Amino acid sequence: MTSGAQTNDDTAEGTTEDKVVDFYDNFTEVFREIWGDNLHVGYWHDADDQAPVEKATDQLTDQLIERLAPQPGRRILDVGCGIGQPAFRLAGAADVEVVGVSISKYQVGRANERAAELSLAGRVSFEYADAAELPFPDASFDGAWAFESLIHMPDKEKVLREIKRVLRPGSVLVLADMFSQPDTELTFQDIISSPEMGDYRAVIEKAGFTVREFTDITANTLAPQAVRETIIAGLLARKDDVIAMTGPEEFARMVDGIRVPNSYGYLLATATTD
Repeated sequence: MTSGAQTNDDTAEGTTEDKVVDFYDNFTEVFREIWGDNLHVGYWHDADDQAPVEKATDQLTDQLIERLAPQPGRRILDVGCGIGQPAFRLAGAADVEVVGVSISKYQVGRANERAAELSLAGRVSFEYADAAELPFPDASFDGAWAFESLIHMPDKEKVLREIKRVLRPGSVLVLADMFSQPDTELTFQDIISSPEMGDYRAVIEKAGFTVREFTDITANTLAPQAVRETIIAGLLARKDDVIAMTGPEEFARMVDGIRVPNSYGYLLATATTD
């Protein structure tokens, strides 16, 4: 999960935006230790694919790169950039410029540091920005993607309209995101919300995009048993740190959700601005 947009729901303890920022500013390094540099779920091709989570998360990035199909010289927007790993992989696969945005200043700073370390600072950069009010001119990007970032945005249609504003005609948007199952509402720490799959498609279309592909890949995001046990062991090793950020009940739900992963669905969507 990556943070990309400010959210404005007020709560007794502060806005959802405040909670998202606090979570990622404090949890990013713990999450990296357990999960790796990609702050999103993995993709396993089939039952024979026993890839560790670090490889599986790259495999999901590759699914998005394939759908984005960027041409050399194009400018791509990464909405909710995390610490930049998907952007770096994209820049390695295609001669494009990538601009990532996040509301976590920690993530933005760390991502720019890593871009410099990888000698990619000339093509890959990251900015502190609200995806609902992007600081870019109209029609200034040739494509965009969002990895598990819209789950933090209550007004998804508004954010998608803003992404559409900065895309040139004929541009491609690729989304990878969780969705609620019919019998289970997807929630976490008051910082995650997502509709059911069909409603999600309707939101994309209401924002003015033409949906070209809308695929349920839930089965491909369910890690093999051995991988799940490794992840759980990592969580248990950092139990005190994770509980300090999530609380004991949420920690227990997190572990149970990995052990028996049936609480959410996962989709890939490809849409265009024409």
